[in-house]
Amino acid sequence: MVLIDSSAWIEFIRPGGSPVAKARVRQLLETGLAATCGVVSVEVLRGARHRRDFEALSEAFAALPQLPLDEAVIARAAAWGFDLDKKGTALPTTDLLIAAAAFEKAVLLHADRDFELIAATFGLAQERIVL
Repeated sequence: MVLIDSSAWIEFIRPGGSPVAKARVRQLLETGLAATCGVVSVEVLRGARHRRDFEALSEAFAALPQLPLDEAVIARAAAWGFDLDKKGTALPTTDLLIAAAAFEKAVLLHADRDFELIAATFGLAQERIVL
């Protein structure tokens, strides 16, 4: 299973987006390995340009496996954020939640360097798309 971060989804959706991202996301969708979580869905959906785009994306995201944002995920994100903050590295809460949702459940596909910092510190399985 691969949790696709909003940074990869945005490249996939944008008409001028990265061909590498488009190919990788398409491959994951075609093989049934793509997954999402609530935070990613919110990040992507709020960027829809029109109501019809919002509705089409909502339907597409609803069809994907959803990684939960349960108590364990929230506790993990909080602990990671605390540890990183104490080392002088402040990362967005949304990135911490997404990474914590993927941890030991999925590889995280992204185009965001913040996830590499999390992976290096906490052993998150990740794949970065270089744009």
